[in-house]
Amino acid sequence: MKSILLTLTCACVLFYVKAQNLNTLPKLELAPFANGFSYPIDLANAGAKDSRLFVAERLGKIWAIDENGNKISNEPFLDITDRVFTVFPKEYDERGLLGIAFHPNFPDSPYLYVSYTALDSNSHVSRFTVDPNNPNMALKNSELTMLIVIQPKAAAFVNHKAGCIKFGPDGYLYGTLGDGGSEGDPRNTSQDLSKLLGKIFRIDINKPDVQKNRNYSIPPTNPFLNMPNVKEEIWASGLRNPFRFSFDRLTGDLWLPDVGSDTWEEINFQNNGAKGGRNYGWSCYEGDHNFKFNNNCNYNGLPYTFPIVEYKHNDNPCNAITGGFVYRGTKYPNMYGMYIYNDYCTGKYSVVFKRNQTWLNIFLLDEDDLSYVSFGEDNKGELYAINQTTGEIEHVIDASQNAGKVTSPAMANLNLKLSPNPNQGEFTIELNAPVSEQYTIIVTDIAGSIILSENKIAIAGVNTWKISSPEFRKGVYLLHLQSSSASITQNVVVDK
Repeated sequence: MKSILLTLTCACVLFYVKAQNLNTLPKLELAPFANGFSYPIDLANAGAKDSRLFVAERLGKIWAIDENGNKISNEPFLDITDRVFTVFPKEYDERGLLGIAFHPNFPDSPYLYVSYTALDSNSHVSRFTVDPNNPNMALKNSELTMLIVIQPKAAAFVNHKAGCIKFGPDGYLYGTLGDGGSEGDPRNTSQDLSKLLGKIFRIDINKPDVQKNRNYSIPPTNPFLNMPNVKEEIWASGLRNPFRFSFDRLTGDLWLPDVGSDTWEEINFQNNGAKGGRNYGWSCYEGDHNFKFNNNCNYNGLPYTFPIVEYKHNDNPCNAITGGFVYRGTKYPNMYGMYIYNDYCTGKYSVVFKRNQTWLNIFLLDEDDLSYVSFGEDNKGELYAINQTTGEIEHVIDASQNAGKVTSPAMANLNLKLSPNPNQGEFTIELNAPVSEQYTIIVTDIAGSIILSENKIAIAGVNTWKISSPEFRKGVYLLHLQSSSASITQNVVVDK
């Protein structure tokens, strides 16, 4: 089995090398695919052997649709509206049916996993079995509860439930939980390792733990195994509301956005095979910026891991990053290998990729705000966006490819060089700007404090700016450049 997977992986890597062209950006557009849903919230496929897609509605229904976007039956695949608690669409209330995932060995293991807030307002992760006599129906009464996480019950704590679940390349079930709600994590749950709120959990659903009366067990490589007063299920901590995450279907890398508070949205990244136990900083940090880092911050003893990409809120009072996927389909080569996501509040769609040692985050499409809540991919790697407002599922496409033309949008030429790096506290930014516009330059230290903040007008072409500050000391800093078209993040090393 391993040799087969290795062969397939090698073939995919060859395609990746040939197909990905980071000098050409897609012209992102959304094409109609399926409609007629009531507050859709998640979309999943059931594996390589199954061409169906499954649409989860926040109120508690899941629908099976065919590869053309048509509902397969007039009856939902699963209806658990009688056990899902939600008062949606009430503002700021984020409870309901939130995530679905199929067993990685489906249909041989005929199980669907569901994450939802139950009538007790607590977060539940449960397994349902597909009807052996009807593959388009799951057995409503087959629910097997895997995990229950107690949520705060006060009225101010109805948000930040996250609720995404995915199977990783290791076969384990990963899931996200927000910090429990309200503003600023007032109970400091994200840094508290005795609680699952504000965390990613990782469990083995194939091995029940009979001794502990659990329908799952703890993987032996979980970072907090057998530690007192710590939840062994935890894979990572320090998260505010990681509403959607995904695994790259080719590399297995984890892409983990986290919805920010007042100022910054962030995307975190973990290579496949890396150890767990990372602390992403909330609520001591928002992105890599000081939020409430001081002597009273409930630091859990783990070093902080900062995001690979972040972007600052602009004029829009609302920003909320919605995590997407790395595109691995075959229809749109210019999208291949790029992480595609959007912001729920602003409606902006963006792509993230790495050029040399620099992460680029380029805004490519403006759509309706307060509408697009999630993404999903089919069994071939094609990408779809979920419009909660209209109840539609839309295919994410490269319109330049559909038109039979390969275009190179100006932002494809965006490039950044720092020299020298490492340096003695003075360095030069060389920015190849595709268009003339203003950039904000922010440099922060590892404590999240802003060392330098400047606005620069870039002309189309090469711009050179000298950067220095008497506050630079020996250590690692983060440089952020942001314009209305893109954001760039890169490490700066001061060695003096």
